[in-house]
Amino acid sequence: MKKHEPVYNVYTYFESGELRALGIKQYYRQGSDAKKVAFLQERATLDFSAARRVPLARPMPREQYHAMERLGETLHMFEPLFAEVEAGVAPLFCVTPIVDGVPTIDVSVPLGPLDVSKLPDGVAGPGKMDDYLFKYIDEETRTFDMPALIHDDYFKAIRLLFNNRHFISCLKLLMSFLDTIAYVEFGDRAPRETPVFIDWLRTFTDQASAGATPEELWEFRNSLLHMSNLESRKVAAGKVAKLTPYVGAQDHPSSTDPMVKYINVYQLIEAVAAAIQRWIVSYNEHPEKMRTFVQRYDRVVSDDRQAIVRMPATSELGDSANANC
Repeated sequence: MKKHEPVYNVYTYFESGELRALGIKQYYRQGSDAKKVAFLQERATLDFSAARRVPLARPMPREQYHAMERLGETLHMFEPLFAEVEAGVAPLFCVTPIVDGVPTIDVSVPLGPLDVSKLPDGVAGPGKMDDYLFKYIDEETRTFDMPALIHDDYFKAIRLLFNNRHFISCLKLLMSFLDTIAYVEFGDRAPRETPVFIDWLRTFTDQASAGATPEELWEFRNSLLHMSNLESRKVAAGKVAKLTPYVGAQDHPSSTDPMVKYINVYQLIEAVAAAIQRWIVSYNEHPEKMRTFVQRYDRVVSDDRQAIVRMPATSELGDSANANC
């Protein structure tokens, strides 16, 4: 008969939206791995209060932990627990979250990177949706193809609008895209602080994008998105130059008015595209940024990611139908 072997229930203790502690409970079982896992799942909701509990030196926001789950990076957090009980290499274990003192199990998933597209309907929201972290894996290099993701989510529509001569709509979408990508990089800020839009441009563009400074583009963005004109409050007050967009193969003559600048729409798009390349390279130089990227990009919506929700049959429709939400 196969001897009893150690197996473990591991716990993550969340309080007020933060991961505050980790826990571990050891058992000895025999039988197949499937039977051992079933045993651990059965005991998980019963033994969490009796587990060896170790507080974290620094609490972690639950969103950050979830991003680490998405990337399959949580396992190293449990290594000190396993070392303490001398668990050895590749121990068999299950992880159960305890949220404000209550075991919270929505679904059982395998260890490793979390593919939300494989979760049951309703766990990650209504309907089924492709998981961008898995959809954009380059099959040859097995690396995440961020340029393809950004192209499909944003630049495809930006170039579509430009090529169909919807230039103002194109610029509005371009400014909105810069808002999004700046949020992904720097997060949100209080209104009185330097806008992340400006900091992103300062960090990843040349000194002037298509002849405009980050501050001028910020005012251009404010007036265009909020009022569909070219005169924000600072522009109207003469504090920042007014940007006047144009489309043409030849450069527009410089303005004789120092408070008016002409910017080439195509050159601006190309300048932003070049900045995106620099931004993506920063993830190669600082791979730890990927956790923050996932934490924030998981909240971003785009045309390319639509959840397919199967609707119940009705007398009007006859058969069941799919709706894009």
